[in-house]
Amino acid sequence: MKRLTITVLTLLLVMPLARGDDGPRTGYFMLTTTPLELLGEQGAAAVSSVFEADEKLTWQLSVPKNYDAMKPAGVMVFVGFAEWGGGKRNWTPVLEDHNLIWVGLIGGGDNKPVNERMLKAVLAQAVVTRDYRIDPERYYLFGYSGGAYVAAMLATSKPEMFRGALFYGDALSWGQNLPPKIDLLRQNRYMFMCGSKDKDKRKMQRIAEAYRAAGIVNTKVAQVANVDRHMPGASYFESVIEYLDSRE
Repeated sequence: MKRLTITVLTLLLVMPLARGDDGPRTGYFMLTTTPLELLGEQGAAAVSSVFEADEKLTWQLSVPKNYDAMKPAGVMVFVGFAEWGGGKRNWTPVLEDHNLIWVGLIGGGDNKPVNERMLKAVLAQAVVTRDYRIDPERYYLFGYSGGAYVAAMLATSKPEMFRGALFYGDALSWGQNLPPKIDLLRQNRYMFMCGSKDKDKRKMQRIAEAYRAAGIVNTKVAQVANVDRHMPGASYFESVIEYLDSRE
């Protein structure tokens, strides 16, 4: 990632965020806003090399109907290969049970530039924190197929933000040199999951082994029975959340 982009991502973490006046919305809905509305003039200027100040950006949210501001929620930021940002319908009860807010990129598929996808995933934090109280220790990434490349780059470059990740159907290695923030990566948890019929399952196993060899001991590999790269069922999805949430 270029130095300018890294600086922009750092600035976003300290920008003052506006809160809605009508109370937090729950359920499954799309949220569209602009950098100017989301970040103010200073924040919009910080991301102007990627997004115009008045450019409309959209995320798919699923907020537990039992959301309680007194119980800060976890967050799952989803980056897929396609333009949609939603998960499976039968995952909703799992999100509810585990007090987890889903934030998926809409218009963030493989046909978009990587820097746009990465920045939009980072901006998801501003989207949720303006209206919801979140638990920063439960702030996760979910990268699906081509989106797993983006998730891997974010997990590596922003381990202080994303405290764990699921890479589903594909993954990306950092190569021969350990990333600069390897000590922070070692504090987080990572799940590599794929279908038992997926042609890339051995590749994912090799990358997971590289994580472990680098001292990231909280790295797990799991397979979904009898599928290639189709999304996992609710029980598999729940097992991922339970693993990411577990602390030794």
